[in-house]
Formats: sequence, C-alpha cells, structure tokens
Amino acid sequence: YYSSSVFAGFHPHPPSAAFFAMLLCAAAVRRPAGFVAVAHGPAPRIGRGFRPTLPCTRAFSGTVSWSGMPTPNPDVRKFELTTETPSAGTISAAHLLGAKGRLLELDGVSDVFVVTGASSSGAAPWVSVTRRRGESWDTLDPRVQEILGSLPLDASPEAPAADSGGPSTPHLEGGTFAEIEEILSHRVRPSVQADGGDVVLLRWEPSTGEVVLRLQGACRGCPQSQVTLQETILRTLQHYVPQVRRVSAEEEELVVDGSNPNADLPWEHKGEPDPTGIRELAAAGTPFFSTFAGMKVEGPKLRRVQFVSRLELKGRTPEHIFVSCPECKARRTIEDPQDLMRKDKGNAAGNAAVVICPSCCVLISP
Repeated sequence: YYSSSVFAGFHPHPPSAAFFAMLLCAAAVRRPAGFVAVAHGPAPRIGRGFRPTLPCTRAFSGTVSWSGMPTPNPDVRKFELTTETPSAGTISAAHLLGAKGRLLELDGVSDVFVVTGASSSGAAPWVSVTRRRGESWDTLDPRVQEILGSLPLDASPEAPAADSGGPSTPHLEGGTFAEIEEILSHRVRPSVQADGGDVVLLRWEPSTGEVVLRLQGACRGCPQSQVTLQETILRTLQHYVPQVRRVSAEEEELVVDGSNPNADLPWEHKGEPDPTGIRELAAAGTPFFSTFAGMKVEGPKLRRVQFVSRLELKGRTPEHIFVSCPECKARRTIEDPQDLMRKDKGNAAGNAAVVICPSCCVLISP
C-alpha cells in the first residue's frame, strides 16, 4: 500500500519518520549473513522531507584481531584474541601451537607461551611473547601481530590441549594437594593470567609445608615474581590451607645455547664460607642486591651473609640467570645482571652480588 501511494506522494497522511526507521531495521534483521549495504548516491526524499539513513552493517569475513598489552615484566607482552562477536569462533589449539613455532623463529623473540583458552567458559586464547635483550617493541609488535592475525577462526574449536596453558600437574594426588590446586585455579591463576603469566603446582611437601610452583609466561624471570609469590599466592593459600608455610618457584629445565651470548644462563650455587671476603667486597663498593624486587641488602641483613659462589660471565650477556642451590633447594631468578653492574647507575666496582637466601649470595663479574 505504502509503496504505491506514499512513495508516489498521493497518501494524504504519510507515515512518520519513526515508522520508516522501524521498517529499515526490520529489513536489516532479515538480511542474510555477510550482506553489506552500499549506498549509491543520495537517498531519495520520502514523505515530508524525511531522508532515511541506512544502518552501517559491517561484513564478518572470518579474520581476527589481537590486542597487545604490556605486562609487569617489561620484556613480555600479552596478545589476546578479540573477535567481533562471542559466537564468531576462536583459534584452534593446533593453529596456535603452529603459530608458536613461527613466533620463535622471529629475530628478537626468545620465548613464547600459549594459552588456547576454554570454549566452555568463553575464555579467549592469548599468547605471551618474550623479547630478547635490546629488541624494541615498536619493531617487534607489528611482526607478532602479523603472524597472529593470519590465523583462521574455527567455528567449532576443539577442547584446549592439556599442555597449552591449563593447569597441568605431574602428579594426581588427593587431599591437601587437590585443595591447593583448586585454590590456585580459582583464586590465583585468573589474576596471574590477566598479566600474561601462569603458575602450575608441581609439589606439595607436607613435612615442611612448602608449595612448589612453576612460573610460566610473563611470570618467568619477572622482577615482580617474588612479590607475587610471597604477597599474593602465599597469603591466599594460607588463608584457605593453614598447613601451607611457604611457597617457592622452580624453573623449567633450561637448555643452554652456547652459540647465543644472550641466552639465559643456569647457575648451580655451591656456596663457600667466606664472611671476611664478603665484608671486604661490601667495603670496596660492591653492591649487594636481593632477588626480591631488586632491593639492596645492607646493615644487619648483609652481616648474616656468610657463603658466596662466584659467577664470571666471560662476555656473555644473559637476560636471566636461574640459580639453584642443592643444599637448601632454593631456586632464584636474577633479572638483567648487566643492569646491576652499570656504572651510570652508581656501580663503580664493576661487579655485583645477589643474595639468594639469608646466608648465601652469588657474586657476578663481567
């Protein structure tokens, strides 16, 4: 009726603009998926000067975008999948793990951690990329985005792989172990994953009350990891499981790349008693640092240090030194040892010592 009379201008009472807007919205709803309305020239005048504007409809082509964001670890960025609609699909685990290999081949990338997400909970997949020393995010970020942006969406993704970011433990135990794992999964891991990291429960030692975790993603080598362990994870676990007395982190087995001077370096601390030598180093200006947020150790705390192991870098410039002590089972990460020895930051001695426990330190020399 309206197409024959109103549009021709014969109807004495043309419908209102709101009526035509309703018709246009209804027509847009009935359009098939993928339809894009293209306007050819100005829209015709209808009724009393009303010029309808067609709604802007964007076609979904199956491509994806990733949002990159910084993490507490300056050498790691988190890239999270973003899609136009929750029902658009996600990236399959196979494609994500394939992208991991391509990312590791990029110049400037030293590590990649992949979480495939959970289709049942609607969690989006994400990737943490660790850069090498001296690499700029301004040049690395676009290359990472290019690889991730080329991944296709899967409308029916498979369940996440067990080794792709979900809680993966080497032991299946009940009792306290299971209770700790549940608390980590629901109370700790969501906030840690939001910053591009993850934690995995390795062991529970009932005799000592120690929880041993593995740090992954942005947590690995992060200068704030000790803060997370002691201030967040330990307090949370102790609130729900009073038997927990301490929390420690164990690094993954590290394969040393002898051809790469910037490769991370493992160091087994075998401390030798030398309290006099330690006092002489401090008197000569050698700074002593803590692995806890890089704070300096001075005064009574420094006087408690009695044992030292000596590490000579011999021209190597590792981004991280992973220290393990066979005596006390302590495992520590020394972040950016070159930064501790910089003269422009007040270190005139040319070396630095890092206290790994109340009585032990590692002396690092170029």
